[in-house]
Amino acid sequence: MTRVRASAIAAIVIVIIAVAAGGAYLAVSRSQGSVYVYISDPGRGGNVTTTGIYLTVTSIMVHSASTGKWLTITNRTITVLLSSVPQAVAQANLPPGVYNEVRLYVSSVTVQLGSVNVSAKLPSNALKIPIVNGGLNVTAGRRAYLVISMGPHVTQAAGGYIVSPVAVAYAYYAPPNTTTNTTA
Repeated sequence: MTRVRASAIAAIVIVIIAVAAGGAYLAVSRSQGSVYVYISDPGRGGNVTTTGIYLTVTSIMVHSASTGKWLTITNRTITVLLSSVPQAVAQANLPPGVYNEVRLYVSSVTVQLGSVNVSAKLPSNALKIPIVNGGLNVTAGRRAYLVISMGPHVTQAAGGYIVSPVAVAYAYYAPPNTTTNTTA
């Protein structure tokens, strides 16, 4: 009878722990907002005609205007072909607040010239991109969308290619017209 009682108590403790963990998960997920990150290329400039630009992004972070802290959206390596259609690249849950800057860490850039791919240099390998029009406002239990609009200029210099992006990020509160054109 003692074994039955001990087993019953153990089962009750496991159920209590499971319920508490589930409740804690729901409380945290409802106290945060979901942020979806996209990258687009509205057009290219520079002195080189390209048919494609591939960025390999190793980390995406956002800066909280209220706390001054950088929060990681993803550290997953992803390669994206820049396109005029916004492409989904990451998603994360963030605490409510206003975010005013996004940072992309880029490990490599490949420029497609006709049917030939060549490596290009991106000065600093990190892009600090302002989120315009008041920033990204994350609200608990709601979705927000961050579209990074890059207008990379590709130039040829010193026997190589340099990509000098001009980038800005826009906040949306409804999904942008998108596609998924990435590789993991």
